[in-house]
Amino acid sequence: MRIGSWGVRLLFVAVTGAAALGLIVLFGGGDAAASTSCSAQNNQRVEHVRAGSHCVANAGPGSRATAEDTSNSGAALAVSTTGGNAVAQNNGPYSAALASGVHRGNGYSYTAGAHGTSVAQGRNGGTAVAVAGPAGGAFATTDGVACLGSMAVAFDSTSGQGCLKWGAVDLR
Repeated sequence: MRIGSWGVRLLFVAVTGAAALGLIVLFGGGDAAASTSCSAQNNQRVEHVRAGSHCVANAGPGSRATAEDTSNSGAALAVSTTGGNAVAQNNGPYSAALASGVHRGNGYSYTAGAHGTSVAQGRNGGTAVAVAGPAGGAFATTDGVACLGSMAVAFDSTSGQGCLKWGAVDLR
């Protein structure tokens, strides 16, 4: 779907944000004490492994990256460079959240349920958001957006593309 006007884009972002919040509230993460967190900025790399939990944050010059796994059995990876910002948060067991931000782009990737995968690649000053529910896949990348499984939301402001998959509802 090519979203034409800024008003429609903002409405889509609001609906995407509400759906993402709903997924996180419904399927939330594991025990807060089990969280594995990584944060990096300005040419730093931070990696933590704790039991089955893994996080990596890698930030280039003038960039920030934050990764967190709250499931104690998943992975979160955030990579940013050239002024970008990346946030990856995995809240589901056996799930993975991957985010990147390049050339002042912002990537936000979240999982909210078991066996989910989300990938967000923000680039060229744009924002990409991907939220995957249980056994879902949400992708906002340079190749476009895709929402797979029973629950997923993705939006890429650079291309103006978005999708929402919620049971029988499949919007692109």
